[in-house]
Amino acid sequence: MPHAKHGPARTILFMGRPGSGKETQARLMSEATGFHVVSTGEKFRELREHRDTLGEHIRREYDAGRLIPNWFADYLTIDAMIYLSPEAGLIFEGSGRTLAQAELFHEVTGWLGRPYRVINLDISEDDARARQILRAKAGNRPDSDSEQKIAIRFEAYERETAPALQFFREKGAVLDVNGIGSIDDIHTAVMAKFSEM
Repeated sequence: MPHAKHGPARTILFMGRPGSGKETQARLMSEATGFHVVSTGEKFRELREHRDTLGEHIRREYDAGRLIPNWFADYLTIDAMIYLSPEAGLIFEGSGRTLAQAELFHEVTGWLGRPYRVINLDISEDDARARQILRAKAGNRPDSDSEQKIAIRFEAYERETAPALQFFREKGAVLDVNGIGSIDDIHTAVMAKFSEM
């Protein structure tokens, strides 16, 4: 039996299409549980604002709609876990986006004795596209402010993240949550799944 099924999960990984609400639901779960959120996308956007060589490079990549480099996401993921006790709660958003990342996440959590669950926010591509357009208009999200950039993100999801999600599913770690509805209703559904872990 995979280690993902052993004991109470203190490590949660949010997955879903771009625009499915991962950051929002991760934040709400953090507020409800006290678990710390590790968001690779948020860190990437934070670094984007730096007026240095790294910030300029990240700005070019991010504003073109390209994803965070895998090695960067891997570094942030491992760094967040490696010094914590297995009892400390962590919520990841933006990790495990490729099959290689998913395999690494599974290996690291297993070695550290951190049982995990993946909460997959299930949303159609049409609904995800509409959300991304609204999000880009409402906030500073240049990664999804055009149909071309949104298409790049969807292609990356199907090519890279869908196989990662399937890997986690085969490990028995995935809990699917309907990502359509009000933010509060989705949060209630997420917490219901969390209570069953």
